[in-house]
Amino acid sequence: MVKDGQLLQVSEDITQSQWTYRAFNKEITATGVFISGDAKGRDQLLKRVTWPAGPAAPASGGLVLPDRITSAVSENAGPMVTAMDAKTLNRIRTALADLRDPVPAGEECEPQLPGSVGIALNGGVTVVLGDASCPQAISTGGGRVRVPAGLGKELLDLIVASDRAAAERAHKD
Repeated sequence: MVKDGQLLQVSEDITQSQWTYRAFNKEITATGVFISGDAKGRDQLLKRVTWPAGPAAPASGGLVLPDRITSAVSENAGPMVTAMDAKTLNRIRTALADLRDPVPAGEECEPQLPGSVGIALNGGVTVVLGDASCPQAISTGGGRVRVPAGLGKELLDLIVASDRAAAERAHKD
């Protein structure tokens, strides 16, 4: 996260000790910044960066989500897992839509790995749910809210179960 609270997506090129930072939003071609150096130097530089503002939270509070979720994709200890069945997707959307406690300015935290869960939804919206060290959810469509402990893992478990059930059905056919 940079000075203005904008969440950034970070990827590392280990071979060149180079990190890529870009706005964590639905624009896959968003402007990125390459920074080389040690963690302390990168952190000091990022504290001085003002990134373009992300999308605003909805006036009603909560997270901006697709009106209807048709897929949910996440990472489960390496492999990507997908949920596409209506029951699971409705449970995920209901759980995310029920989050209404906005995080006040200045109380933002950075979801970290391991522990945080990112869920890519249709329409280019991704929701990142932190763990107990950062109990917040952020939507790339807009909105940052507090989350109950364990919600990210609970939703990931739903996606994993749906993915496994789909694989079992495919093997039977």
